[in-house]
Amino acid sequence: MTVTRRSVLIASAAAPTAGALLGAPVALAAEAAGGAAGRSTVALRDGWRFALVNPGGITDPTGAYADAADPAYDDSAWREVAVPHDWSIELAPTTQNGTTSGTGFFPGGLGWYRLAFTLPPGCAGKRVAVEFDGVYMDSYLYCNGTEVGRHPYGYTGFAFDLTDLLHTDGTTENVIAVKVQNRLPSSRWYSGSGIYREARLVVTEPVHVQRWGTRVTTPDITEKRALVRVATSVVNTSGIASQVEIRSTVRDARGRTVTRTATTVDLTDKATETHELTVPDPRLWDFADPHRYTLLTELRVGGRTVDTYRTPFGIRTVRIDPDEGFHLNGRHAKLKGVDLHHDLGALGAAVSIDAIRRQMTIMKSMGVNAFRTSHNPPSPEMIRVCEELGIVMMVEAFDCWRSPKSRYDYGRFFDEWSDRDIAEMVLAARNSPAVIMWSIGNEISEFTSTAGLTIADRLIAGIRTHDDTRPVVISSHRHRSVPAPGTPADLILAKLDGLGLNYNTAKSVDALHARYPHLFLFESESSSETSTRGAYQEPEHLNTGENHTPGKRAVSSYDNNLASWTMSGEYGHKKDRDRKWFTGQFLWSGIDYIGEPTPYDVFPVKASFFGAVDTAGFPKDMYHLFRSQWVEEPMVHLLPMTWNHEEGDT
Repeated sequence: MTVTRRSVLIASAAAPTAGALLGAPVALAAEAAGGAAGRSTVALRDGWRFALVNPGGITDPTGAYADAADPAYDDSAWREVAVPHDWSIELAPTTQNGTTSGTGFFPGGLGWYRLAFTLPPGCAGKRVAVEFDGVYMDSYLYCNGTEVGRHPYGYTGFAFDLTDLLHTDGTTENVIAVKVQNRLPSSRWYSGSGIYREARLVVTEPVHVQRWGTRVTTPDITEKRALVRVATSVVNTSGIASQVEIRSTVRDARGRTVTRTATTVDLTDKATETHELTVPDPRLWDFADPHRYTLLTELRVGGRTVDTYRTPFGIRTVRIDPDEGFHLNGRHAKLKGVDLHHDLGALGAAVSIDAIRRQMTIMKSMGVNAFRTSHNPPSPEMIRVCEELGIVMMVEAFDCWRSPKSRYDYGRFFDEWSDRDIAEMVLAARNSPAVIMWSIGNEISEFTSTAGLTIADRLIAGIRTHDDTRPVVISSHRHRSVPAPGTPADLILAKLDGLGLNYNTAKSVDALHARYPHLFLFESESSSETSTRGAYQEPEHLNTGENHTPGKRAVSSYDNNLASWTMSGEYGHKKDRDRKWFTGQFLWSGIDYIGEPTPYDVFPVKASFFGAVDTAGFPKDMYHLFRSQWVEEPMVHLLPMTWNHEEGDT
């Protein structure tokens, strides 16, 4: 159940469960979204109105949308859409409007969203915020005609407090308007456009847990007990000092209370309180048994519960050693990983947890136990699915820093916004047992420059401010040989815990391991073999670049059609297999994605060939090659050797 256009969001200020939304349908919506005493969370999915102003740029050609943020603006002719929404996938691919093969020739442009609703008098005195998990990209938020804020990066979430701008008389409509500007080319792959992740309203009492306000760590774990350390950040916006009881309760997957504790603090504006709890006989989060606990945080003032906040977490140990490799809960394992972009094939970029779960379940069946979020922070749904399936995550921040890779990419905003986006990435994912490392970037131009040293220091410090329990790495294509001592490429490695290598030879891997014994090494991108289901090019034709499928564009499935910069999947497996200390590999890519149609970077080819699985979820022969190495159960996969020969060929 969700809030529809012009539905009434009613919160009772007097009832003991102050977060309950009155009116049966809306109350159900809050409950489904995790609403609890003192806090109401309402998904903003239905009832948005949308107008695509200009698919070819970010200007308003006629000026008809100049007042689109005004509550009185007539949007009756706009299309009604549900969020998450990706307008690019609705458009026809074209060579116009700044599109490229890298983005699948799909347009972006300028779009507007509007949502109207009313709030009752019961919301007076409460705090009301709007949260977006992701809007691509360069978005501006307006509430009742006032610009509230801007968020350029399309891959991190953001929130704005709307309290002082809202009407709470029960009859006057409030209007949220969002302007989205996806000027192309931006991302190097298909990004989608619009409010493509979830959005919600959050209603709280003045005393509440702040956004991302719990930090859960498990610094001491034995077979018989686990120490759970909880830091809870609370705020008081009332202007009146209060005594606040903070209760922390740990529940297991069946909802049973495992342990609890409570303390009281004098709260004037904000404070952080730390609790330590002991979980007896902990059930560990693992590849095969990804058990999760829930931390229930309750705030009480004057004997009344004013906020309830839930934090899923897991208990597990992770050790990544430069000489001994990766260990989860004390057991050695190779990272059998894949790189994935965030689109969902024909569904586009709009988040669907069912589609994400299907993708990752297929990956799990190939033997995958690790996922790299290429090349941006993931959606909350992806984190949740990886937690559920027992897949560990390398969470990556950026595809570029200051120096752009595309004309209108994030490089325009990096200096001003990267600190905030690093913080959002870490805060959103730091309590997840699936997350095992942070990456500050992929194939960064400045990585081997003097300027890059300063930037790396800043980004690493930003990560460690919010989480000092996980290693920090980068994915590099500039370390295919050992750098000269004292150069930036050499000096920057002293700042990192690990190094992801993109398409390195076995010889270079061994040389780097000897030169930098403090670093754990892994292949952040391996293979880049291209293939099409049912297409076979004779093995002797290795990477010739010749099209062996006249009249169409396909590539061989014999692991012999390779990009110019890489090696075969077989080579990558042997390199990983023969080095126990090597942490593992991430296959580029697990699933085909929209854009980057190497080797056919021509219209109308709009999807990649790199995946072990195609965009519809059908395995290719590469899937079976990797499954044969990553799954212990016996398997056989047969494929033809001369299937493509025509009648009469000899």
